Amino acid sequence: MRKIFHRQAEAEDFIMGLKMREYCRRMSYLTTLVIPIAVALVIAFVGLTHPQWPRVYFIIGFLAALILLPGVTLGLKLSCTPVVEEDVEFLGTYGPGWIGVRHVNGAVARYHHRGLYEMHQSGHVRRGERLRLRFLEEEIISWESLED
Repeated sequence: MRKIFHRQAEAEDFIMGLKMREYCRRMSYLTTLVIPIAVALVIAFVGLTHPQWPRVYFIIGFLAALILLPGVTLGLKLSCTPVVEEDVEFLGTYGPGWIGVRHVNGAVARYHHRGLYEMHQSGHVRRGERLRLRFLEEEIISWESLED
């Protein structure tokens, strides 16, 4: 009986962990700033409506909400957002800062990446070259050439 309950509790913790991870992943970057501001405003409002309580607690809470909480919410968002690594074929440039690539499944996509654009303009990356790109959501965070 105890093992069954323990396994059920582990399963519920796992499901709640997945739900929390999904929420943090879908949370916008604006939300990582709005939540701390809202918490700080609530702390300030309570501090103003209850003058008999020590002010130092509200000052510390207000500053912590504005300084620490944005880092915590942004850290949760970034830690729950997966980094995707894909091998692609470089197709060329499409205007200032825009590059074109062909994915393994044949889909052609354009991304904004100033570094790859400049490397192509200087001749270090050629059309048809195989690259490994790392994406965080839709942004290229790093790349490397597969042809050496």
